[in-house]
Amino acid sequence: MQSLAGLLASAMLATPALAGDTFVAGAAIVDITPPIEALTPEGTTSAILPATSIRDHLHVRAIYFANGTTCGALIGVEQGSMRGSEQTLQEIARVTGCPRTNIMASAVHSHSAGTKAAAGDTPPDNLPTVKTVNAAMVEAVQAARGKAQPARVGYGHTLLDINVNKEIFAHDTWYQGPDRNGPSDKTLAVLGFIAADGTPIGIYMDYAAHPIDYYLTGIISADFPGDASSYIERRYDGKTVAIFAQGASGDQNALYQVPFLQLAGARHGDADRADDRIGQVEPWYQSSLTLNSNADGVKAMQHPISAKDEPAYEKAKGFNDELVHAYGVLLGEAAIEALKNPDVSWQAGPAITGSAEELTCPGRDRIDMSARQGVRPPYRDGADVKIQVGALRIGDTNLVTVNGEVYSAIATRLKAVSPASKTLMVTLASGPDAHSGYIYSNAASDHLTFEVIGSRLKPGCAEDAIVASGVRQITKLSKQP
Repeated sequence: MQSLAGLLASAMLATPALAGDTFVAGAAIVDITPPIEALTPEGTTSAILPATSIRDHLHVRAIYFANGTTCGALIGVEQGSMRGSEQTLQEIARVTGCPRTNIMASAVHSHSAGTKAAAGDTPPDNLPTVKTVNAAMVEAVQAARGKAQPARVGYGHTLLDINVNKEIFAHDTWYQGPDRNGPSDKTLAVLGFIAADGTPIGIYMDYAAHPIDYYLTGIISADFPGDASSYIERRYDGKTVAIFAQGASGDQNALYQVPFLQLAGARHGDADRADDRIGQVEPWYQSSLTLNSNADGVKAMQHPISAKDEPAYEKAKGFNDELVHAYGVLLGEAAIEALKNPDVSWQAGPAITGSAEELTCPGRDRIDMSARQGVRPPYRDGADVKIQVGALRIGDTNLVTVNGEVYSAIATRLKAVSPASKTLMVTLASGPDAHSGYIYSNAASDHLTFEVIGSRLKPGCAEDAIVASGVRQITKLSKQP
């Protein structure tokens, strides 16, 4: 991989892809997987041991598009979050000639991929660095631009029941666990860019579910988003690049998690954490009985797995791999079928325009950090929280972005009041580094879950502000040519 400076210099010399009035699109993929033995240039700094195995590779994917007047790019990063990327995205805008607001990058939010500057627990040292990710974004957009060809763009959607609300009140307490009755948007939204013969050039799929299936297990993986992307790419013999984008997944997990809990339990010295016998204690509730099970897991990752737990670890990993792959296959196949729907309108001359707004909400700082969930901790007034909301219109489809982890009900409300029927929300998106924590809904403000009590946002601002901003920007963009 070239240096970032070299890639930017090469991009400035590239032939512009804006000639003529024809809509064009191109797509590319860059592998960012480090060698398992690699450490960061800064040396060993993590509080936990390096990852010990690579289940699947990590990538940056890009779809470039232009309509003869302007251009844009969709970038998917198989990392936990978008950190330290804004300057690179501004440089990409400068060298491609695309407005910065037409360039959208987001993280799949895999909890077993990085980045090194991700919020929360310090990740292992042998994960991609921010520098590696930024260079790959430049390389991917540059390569996608070089492959641009006449194309059409269309939007499809379907329902896919493989996610679930992850905040539950049971046993007289709040904790992380599956709540089938909680708010949960099952929509899989898909934007397709197809060549003249109908072969997809790029597929952009948006779905809401946390990829936590290899969290704190010593395994590098893009999780089910990576499996979904690679499934589609293999279906089309490498002629297609498929990007997964996170919907409003702040309070959403994948539907089934027991194999993951068994894998994590074995790695942390608690192989009986999730008992498969009928009638046993529900594993998420069992985790809530300790003061902070997440902190306990981080501590366990400071030591190698014991020999006695290795058989349970390998068994759980096998079943977890199968389940994760099943999620990926279902997502990938559903995305393909959504685009095959005869109701999809394929546009050969779509408008491309974008915008962004910065919102301000009152902030709070939590004083007592000891408990993970189930308590109402004390707070003091904190600095205001800045949230960036963007909008990108491609033809008759509107993508609204938020640079944080947003609850499902906020996206559902936005879609309900949006002036455009084809509206989707992309979270964990690029922009200035967010310091909000989870962006919970108004209805969830009294939930004593780790997401809500750990958020820096005071109740009563974020949902209303995000929805209003999204509607305002969609309305404004609809009036532009």
